Amino acid sequence: MPAMRLVPAGLMAALLPLSGCIPAAQPGQSSAPPPASLAVPEGYRLTWSEEFDGGDSPDPAKWTYDTHRNRQGWYNGEAQYYARDRRRNIRVENGVLLIEAHRETLDRARHPDWGGQHYTSGRLVTRGRRSWTRGYFEVRAKMPCARGTWPAIWLLPVRESRRWQGGEIDMAEHVGAQPGIIHHSVQTPARNFRNGDHPTATTQVADACAAFHRYQLHWTDQWVRIGVDDRVALTVHPADLGVALDSPMYLILNLAIGGDWGGAKGIDDDALPARLEVDYVRVFEEGAA
Repeated sequence: MPAMRLVPAGLMAALLPLSGCIPAAQPGQSSAPPPASLAVPEGYRLTWSEEFDGGDSPDPAKWTYDTHRNRQGWYNGEAQYYARDRRRNIRVENGVLLIEAHRETLDRARHPDWGGQHYTSGRLVTRGRRSWTRGYFEVRAKMPCARGTWPAIWLLPVRESRRWQGGEIDMAEHVGAQPGIIHHSVQTPARNFRNGDHPTATTQVADACAAFHRYQLHWTDQWVRIGVDDRVALTVHPADLGVALDSPMYLILNLAIGGDWGGAKGIDDDALPARLEVDYVRVFEEGAA
C-alpha cells in the first residue's frame, strides 16, 4: 500500500470542464456557498477507515458480502454472480483490495445460489456493520477499463420501503466502454435515471484505469458534493430532491459485468479478468472526538 496521505503526490488527473447542478438556496437553507475544494473539511475527524493493511481478506468486522440476488439474477440486466468469501473474486494483496471479475461458470453443488451466470465478481457492503447519515467519504481506487465492466462506489439506505426511498448517492461509476469518464449522481423516487431527470455529472480522468485517484463525497444537511481529487463535479441541495437524504446509508464497493448500461456495447471476454482496486476507504465526521 502506498504511504498514507490525504493528497497523494503525482496522482492529480487533468480534468476536463465539469458539469454539475448547483441550485439556489431554499428557504431555511444556508445561503453560504460550499467550499471550493473537496478536501477533508476543517473540523472533521477520521471516525472509520479500512486501509486493507492486515490479512488477505476484507475485515469481516467492517464488511459483508452481498449475494442476495444471485439465484434470481441481478438488477439492470447485469450478467455477474457475486461470490461470497472467494479469493478468486475478492482478496487483499499488498495493502490493496482487489475485486476481480472472471468469465466462468460455476458448479451448483458447490455454489447452490448460482443462477446460471457466465461471469463471477464481488460486491462488498458495510450494511450490518456501519452506516452514516452525514460525513465526508474518500475512496482511493483504480478502475478497470475492459468493455462490459461497471465498477461503482456508492451508498444506499439501510432500510427502504420502495426503490430510492431515502435516496441513493453514487460517488463514482465507470463504464468500461467509456474509459476515463467517471459518473456521479444522486437519485430519489422522484428524480432518477429511469425518469432521466436526476442530478448527475461527469469527471474526465484520463488515467482512471492506470493510476489511483481519490473519489470523494461531502454529505451534509445543506448539500451533497461529489468529485475526484479535491475537484467538485456535482453539488445538489437535498431541498431540491424531494427527500431529506437523512436516512442511515451503507457503503457499497462492487464490480458489475454487463447490464443495460455497463454492457450496452457488449462484454469483451478477452479482456477478463478485470479488477477494481481499492487502496483505502476513509470516513470523516464533523466534530467527532
